[in-house]
Amino acid sequence: MTKKKLSPWNNNLEFIKSLKPKKNFNIENHPIEPNYLEVKSWAALPGKDGFQNLSPDKSPAVDKKEVDVFFIHPTGYFEKQWNGSIDETSAAYERTGSHLATQASAFSETCNVYAPYYRQATYYSFFDTKSNNGCNALDLAYSDISNAFEVFMERHNNGKPFFIAGHSQGALHGQRLVNQYVSNSDAKKHFIAAYLIGYILPTKYFDLLYPDLSISNSRDDLKAIISWCTGIEGFRRNRAKSLFWTPDGWTLEQMEQDLVCQNPFSWNANHDWILDPRNIPIRLKSDKLSLADYYATKNTYSKLSIEAISNLTFEARVSENSMVETRGPLIQKIERFANDGDLHNFDMSLFWGALRENVKLRSKAHAV
Repeated sequence: MTKKKLSPWNNNLEFIKSLKPKKNFNIENHPIEPNYLEVKSWAALPGKDGFQNLSPDKSPAVDKKEVDVFFIHPTGYFEKQWNGSIDETSAAYERTGSHLATQASAFSETCNVYAPYYRQATYYSFFDTKSNNGCNALDLAYSDISNAFEVFMERHNNGKPFFIAGHSQGALHGQRLVNQYVSNSDAKKHFIAAYLIGYILPTKYFDLLYPDLSISNSRDDLKAIISWCTGIEGFRRNRAKSLFWTPDGWTLEQMEQDLVCQNPFSWNANHDWILDPRNIPIRLKSDKLSLADYYATKNTYSKLSIEAISNLTFEARVSENSMVETRGPLIQKIERFANDGDLHNFDMSLFWGALRENVKLRSKAHAV
């Protein structure tokens, strides 16, 4: 019997329970650690053809740039082991390609894109709040990210200006990475900004995490953190909680509290509705891959492309509960994919063009 395709982003209990690993996390029994001295451990590297080079309106950008981005992809692993292996025959491996296409591609016009494969924590980890298994799985995933970043800095970056960017699980790891490798370190000199999208960043922890950085409040702030989570107008998360890492350890945090949040149409936290006609929202095109099938385990080797959504617009604003609310014809069109109003899957693709232009602007500001 075919399993019902349930989305993970609406906290569907049936789906979440179906992913629970049968055994506790065991540090002695986990997938093989990637070696970031090898090209195969990187989803994206300069000179390596990949979906990060896709564009809806320009030729693929493959030449070397003066700016780097270290990009951490979101969760694409929805199976019953605490951490996923890096297996090119898997659905998780293919989903990483789709994330490069719809997210990392916004950086490729301006930046050399470095994106490591890593042993992702399974989606269930974020709901394992009664044991340490989920936190341990996230710690293991982060250990790969930190190893990859060290190789990136020592062998690839060579003192170039750089961004850190990530979405969802990738943003959570990015928060920790900026704390441990950028804040109060020599790397801060070349750090432009961090786009840590689709994961809560409570303002009450900001000074603890980043005492020498700032919450961005303009289009060209430097040494700054940018973050947002997206929903349809009126969407609330007042009962939801999320795991959050601090230097003092893991904690469980309310998703509705004062959070770092900027509107990608204004790059500040004002509450005005804004329509940006210059923005280019995008969508993924695929001949085989179904991003809605979270039970899939095998790579379909689909052909992927991205295209601009040119005939539908939308407005956005920062809500009183630190979310980016959206409304308009495009939002009405995709509402059926929004799971009770949550647009988590569209956090970056809705604002793809605005993000691409902002990366370019902050890079120029850093060069002055």
